[in-house]
Amino acid sequence: MRMDAAVEQFRSGTSTFQQQLEALIQSVTAERAQLAESTEKLKAEREAYEQEKHRVSQVFSGNEQVVLNVGGVKFTTTQLTLQNAPAPSLFAAMFSGRHTLKADQNGHYFIDRDGRHFHDILNYLRDGMLNYPPDGSDHKYLLELRAEAEYYGLTGLVEQIDRYPYGMMRAQRTSCLNTDDSWMYEDGHDEIVFSVAKACQLLGIGLCGTEGAYTAEVELLEVDPADMSQQVAKVQDAAQSYTKADGEIVRLMLQKPALLLPKKCYMISALIKGAESFCCEECLATVVAAGVRIHFHNWESPNGTTDNRGQFPELYIRAV
Repeated sequence: MRMDAAVEQFRSGTSTFQQQLEALIQSVTAERAQLAESTEKLKAEREAYEQEKHRVSQVFSGNEQVVLNVGGVKFTTTQLTLQNAPAPSLFAAMFSGRHTLKADQNGHYFIDRDGRHFHDILNYLRDGMLNYPPDGSDHKYLLELRAEAEYYGLTGLVEQIDRYPYGMMRAQRTSCLNTDDSWMYEDGHDEIVFSVAKACQLLGIGLCGTEGAYTAEVELLEVDPADMSQQVAKVQDAAQSYTKADGEIVRLMLQKPALLLPKKCYMISALIKGAESFCCEECLATVVAAGVRIHFHNWESPNGTTDNRGQFPELYIRAV
């Protein structure tokens, strides 16, 4: 009896082992089939990519001339120039070879936009710069050009246009500029702390002028509203030198607009080296410019500027 039970137990174990082995073989076979299928799919995708790459290369050569008809005005350039701007540039997409373009009977490609601005668009694509005078005052043209740059997806050109002071408004915090007394620069930084009620851009900072000459090194910082002595982030910095010839209030414009957001606190900190300057008196705690309410917080800086007097007679902002 014991021998029969032992034989039966062995047979049962052998059967279980065989079942497990068969299941393992089935699993391995399925994985092999799946791997083979994935390999074939990858191979097909690579072949399709190579075919597309070859087809795209045959559509245009980089130096082939392309004639664009922009609102009835003809411009001649190359595919390489049109692809200079990265995505999401409309031109890079148009001439990538992935889209079917329909030329007119003369081989020109029509774009239904205003051709008056396209020479600036094309020059930007050629050299990456906006060819517009730094002191240019035709802000209407700049706004029109900005709309065109947005349409074509040229984000870099939009950023360059935004450095110009179109739509700039002056937020005057001083009610009196004292030109009789002098503001000395002996004890470090002059600072003001402020916040805005709605989003806007800070384009520049007004400083009190001088009878001599000085250099201003300015930082725009985000600070902790609960502890304004604690810096959260450095937003931007700028530096410039001034003389008596620059006037009673001088402008220090930022390299690019700085976005100011509500519920945040900002500090302007200036280290000024050189002759003494004029002085702000009777500064306002709150001013409104471009529909934006700016509040100046109670603060005394190392060199003496406070929310009531000292430096920073004006801020230059733009609504967004």
